[in-house]
Amino acid sequence: MTLLQQSKLPPTSVDAFLIWPRGGNTGDLLIADACEKFLRERGIDVWRSDGSIEDAAISGATDYLGDLFGSFRGMLMFPGGGNIGIYPDNAAIRAAVIAHSGAHHRCLVFPQSALGPEPALVQSRVTVWCRDAVSKALLEAAGTRTALVPDIALYMDDVIQKTPRGSGIFYIKRTRGGDAETIEHHIEPGCESADLTRSQPLEQIIAVLAPYEFVISDRLHGGLIAAMMRKKVVLLPVGYHKIRSFYETWLKSIPGTAFVGRQEELMSVLSTLHWPGTDFKSLFLEHAEPAFDQFLLGK
Repeated sequence: MTLLQQSKLPPTSVDAFLIWPRGGNTGDLLIADACEKFLRERGIDVWRSDGSIEDAAISGATDYLGDLFGSFRGMLMFPGGGNIGIYPDNAAIRAAVIAHSGAHHRCLVFPQSALGPEPALVQSRVTVWCRDAVSKALLEAAGTRTALVPDIALYMDDVIQKTPRGSGIFYIKRTRGGDAETIEHHIEPGCESADLTRSQPLEQIIAVLAPYEFVISDRLHGGLIAAMMRKKVVLLPVGYHKIRSFYETWLKSIPGTAFVGRQEELMSVLSTLHWPGTDFKSLFLEHAEPAFDQFLLGK
């Protein structure tokens, strides 16, 4: 029996629904947790979906969606990540929910990277927070209402254990063939490596990275978790602009982080890094708070 078959309609008296597709990696779960935390701490009474809305959207259960949005008057929130124009299931859920909701349902997509536009997001009641400048330009050109806001995982900086110092290098390396973003960038630091954020829980990732001085990662959230731990971090490219543009938009001026595109650059870059001291939650809020105020005002 599916969640949709088991579930009663969600509580329609809340301020917002947080609609988050399952099946992602640790970074996706960290994003969903951060979205819920941010909304609650902004005084928004949010219901985090039990999977029933997402099941209905994917299966085409129009009666369920029609009944739900006929009685719910609040806001619709979608988590961030890097899936606009790249992962069809996420696009299908957003499109179905937006199509079956009404003109009074304002929708916010938390910070995303985008490979291509989605027609469902080109509506005046939909706002997409873009987490990098290239994605913002791409979606704006398609007619999507946007704001530039860092990845919401950074909102969790105050709950991530800080373990500066350490020795050696750990490489968070994507499993080859594991997803649509993986490329052969031929950067190999010759150290211990694992695809930590693919399936390991956050606590285990932190425990593994704690003894190291440097973390090299071609997974964005592997690098961001390490940066929030106050490690020296080197980010590597993926199959589109996601990591490079995020770094150039938010991290380029921050001591302790770097982006490397070629093996020849790696060792010289490592020697230039300093211990990071950035308050990443404050960096997020500097941009998110005014953007959220604008969203609440319908601007």
